[in-house]
Amino acid sequence: MSYPAFEQWRAQTLDRVTLSIVIPAYNESERILPTLAAFAISVSGDGEPWELIVSDDGSRDGTADLVESLGWANLRVIRHANTGKGGAVRRGVQAARGELVLFADADNSTPIEELPRLIAAVRSGSHIAIGSRAAEGAEETGKSPVRRAVSGGLRRVTRAVTGVKAEDTQCGFKLLRGEVARDLFRRGKLDGFSFDLELLYLAARDGLRVTEVPVRWVDAPDSKVDPLRDSVKFLKDMLALRRLHAHPERRPEDPMHLAIVTAFPPGRRSLNEYGLHLSRVLGEKEEVSRVTIIGDRVSPELAAQDAPNVRRVWDFNDPLSAARILLALRLARPDAVIFNLQMASFGDRRVPAALGLLTPLLSRLTGTPSVTLLHNLFETVDLDRAGFGGNPLKTAVTRAFGQLFTRALLGSNLVATTMPRYVKLLRDNYGARNVFLAPHGTFQVPQPPRPFPDVPTVMTFGKFGTYKRVEVLIEAHRRLLLRDPRTRLVIAGSDTPNAPGYLEGVRQATQDVPNITFTGYVAEEDVPNVFSDCTVVAFPYSATTGSSGVLHQAGEFGRAAVMPRIGDLADLIEEEGYRAEFFTPEDADSLADALWRVLGDPRQAAVLGEANWRVASGLPLADVADWYLLHLEDLTGRAPHPFVPAQEAQA
Repeated sequence: MSYPAFEQWRAQTLDRVTLSIVIPAYNESERILPTLAAFAISVSGDGEPWELIVSDDGSRDGTADLVESLGWANLRVIRHANTGKGGAVRRGVQAARGELVLFADADNSTPIEELPRLIAAVRSGSHIAIGSRAAEGAEETGKSPVRRAVSGGLRRVTRAVTGVKAEDTQCGFKLLRGEVARDLFRRGKLDGFSFDLELLYLAARDGLRVTEVPVRWVDAPDSKVDPLRDSVKFLKDMLALRRLHAHPERRPEDPMHLAIVTAFPPGRRSLNEYGLHLSRVLGEKEEVSRVTIIGDRVSPELAAQDAPNVRRVWDFNDPLSAARILLALRLARPDAVIFNLQMASFGDRRVPAALGLLTPLLSRLTGTPSVTLLHNLFETVDLDRAGFGGNPLKTAVTRAFGQLFTRALLGSNLVATTMPRYVKLLRDNYGARNVFLAPHGTFQVPQPPRPFPDVPTVMTFGKFGTYKRVEVLIEAHRRLLLRDPRTRLVIAGSDTPNAPGYLEGVRQATQDVPNITFTGYVAEEDVPNVFSDCTVVAFPYSATTGSSGVLHQAGEFGRAAVMPRIGDLADLIEEEGYRAEFFTPEDADSLADALWRVLGDPRQAAVLGEANWRVASGLPLADVADWYLLHLEDLTGRAPHPFVPAQEAQA
């Protein structure tokens, strides 16, 4: 306890709070003041910037006036008509400003001193921490035998009927992340005694992490809970839950709930950054109510960093990924799903890779409209260089199955590709009429580029080991050191899943070459520095497998590019207007000469960097997202204006 901290809290209004405590109150004038005093003194001493909200549910005994008369700076009273405890908590949560939101009973039946353990659980990765009278280590005092028997029976029925696994759903002491609380209460429909169960039912359906924390609990002698009457209401509400949330009624003008199936940071699979930014820009659109990420699994430590809308359900090389994704879609009930894919998104083994590619078709067949964003095609991939080669027979079989699964992907309601050539190929070779062009776009609206570093620096970025190999770049670096010994080479990224240990082997073999940095995996927040700290971005590719996100990022940060004029890279130069110096693939002398034309001439570096920056500025991903939304509105029947159907749209 800290009385001086309480004095400061009640006298000085806080501009920012990290914790909001909501107390629902109905005719609580006789016992609420001791509870408020206990809360205020205890929590103020914990060092957490916090606010206290009393949500008065139409009290007739002057509860609201009594609380307001305290005049505490960080205490608010919300008055509203009587709707029930759930309605009172909902209004309090809607008014809360905190990053964490606790709701607790006015009788302090769970002592506020239990709060730090719930906070620790949420800050360790849980979305919700609930005080539990049934978890091991909990203590109950004063509970009548009737109430104890009824509670035990209800717990067993609750688990069987709703699938909610919590042992104690009704303890009125629950802490939620702020964004989780606001979302769940926005969707909740029960205002009475059963609102806690509905909250946990929605949380379970959304795949949120819920932790039960054993607490002390004292049954107040004048409790308003009637064990038999309220239990009957509870059973009725429990049986109504599935009906209430089975088929949400949506009007054509309502914003969409979208799901995105994608590799997702901090996972390190291909297209994870694209999935991150696509979900971000879609989530910022007023046409979208929320975005659910159905991502690849990562370690529990990394998963603890996820936002509440991320569901980690599938694994690379897992043959059951399709089933896991379809189950997640069934639970999430989105209006439509976008699959962010390349041909090896689900595995580098033939069977799990192929089975995963059936998921968009199965999504459509099971009732969730699907849009597949396809970043590459089997027809355009050099299978040997991409790690799917082998003897000629295996290659031929892989190619045949690739064509088969391309047809399966075209079973999506819509297919988007990032390259005009891909649209033409799918239309000409497969007769597809549900294909449209969705350019890659730049992740952020580009800001003015930073100045070039003082030391000439070459950077290459990506996942290496198959068609992206760095040996030729290191040989070119040796030649550049003869021209300028200060020259630096930064190899930023990690191994492709097809070539584990590749970069470490290269590093060991080239320790004699000075001025080389291997960064390892680059976290999303570090990407701007990696690009801004270089003079030129090199593309030591011998083949291509789709639109280059690295080239778009080079443009975003105003950097020159040095690349071979091959495949999709050549298409990007021709169709989108990027500029580069070119070299002969796998030729170290040619690569060194091309790099020197940039490093040795600051004016050329500036000209190429500015040209790429202007191209990148002209097509941010947020604008591409608008094109997706037009197709999605048409697909889901939400188009607010006449729109040319996707199958008629021209590339």
